[in-house]
Amino acid sequence: MITPLVILAATMGNRYGGLKYLDGIGPHGETILDYSVYDAIKAGFRRIVFVINPSFETAFKENISSKYASVVDVDYVYQDVTDVAQELRSPKRTLLWGSAHALLRGREQLDGAPFGVINAVNFYQRESFELLYQGLQRLASTSDDAFLVGYKLVNVMPESGGANRGICQLDSDGRLLRVDELSGVERVGGHPMYKDAGNCWVNLDEDACVSMNMWGFTPRVFAPLAAGFDRFIREHGHDAKRAYILPDFVNELIAGGACVKNVPTEAQWMGLVSPDDKIQALLRINELIRKGVYPSRLFAESNM
Repeated sequence: MITPLVILAATMGNRYGGLKYLDGIGPHGETILDYSVYDAIKAGFRRIVFVINPSFETAFKENISSKYASVVDVDYVYQDVTDVAQELRSPKRTLLWGSAHALLRGREQLDGAPFGVINAVNFYQRESFELLYQGLQRLASTSDDAFLVGYKLVNVMPESGGANRGICQLDSDGRLLRVDELSGVERVGGHPMYKDAGNCWVNLDEDACVSMNMWGFTPRVFAPLAAGFDRFIREHGHDAKRAYILPDFVNELIAGGACVKNVPTEAQWMGLVSPDDKIQALLRINELIRKGVYPSRLFAESNM
């Protein structure tokens, strides 16, 4: 059975501006998303399901996904503010409904095998895709419904300053207890820190497990996901800014008794949190090409 990978690509970068996954960092204009798809194919994924916003559908298909058509099966689902009835949402709402809702939009496309989930704007590194793919093969034969590929905080700190990070609490057996989404995580005096509700700096452990939204799920999660989103809309639908994100949904799964294991990775994340990150991304990609990790031109017939 083909193992699908869901790529959440409907949001636009507020700090970076515009469709940041259309910004080239490779020698032939390759994007972070191109490298993720390339790594996913090399790890064993043969089907990609993109969640996109209909407002940029044409640009996305012409500039991004058309490159993959000959090497992997590609499908699309759409996420929009209007997915929620007008009477249930704020008239001022312009933001999409969050990563958990984005995944819910793919329900009809994902009714078979376990599937992976990633963000379009993160460079995850191939090792993580291999762990994700292998974990999904194991998930198919267990009673578990989900797992996380967890990064170390030290490996996911952007060069440009603060960023949101999902700090994970694990038990002694590596099971996920909860994910706390912290904003403004940055280095202060060389140490990762964030400001708490009292505006005080709090130290974080560099080895803390972090969710970068690389998940493995079975289709069994869609029933509780749909129920969770319905509950979210009843409680927060008229809030113009609240979103239903995957860490919140996974916390609800765990509270309901689900076992969500952490699969740790030593990979180093890379992303375009702000324009300053682009220089670092260019340097790193060039070094990986020099080392032979990637070809100079992705998706050339001789490279697949």
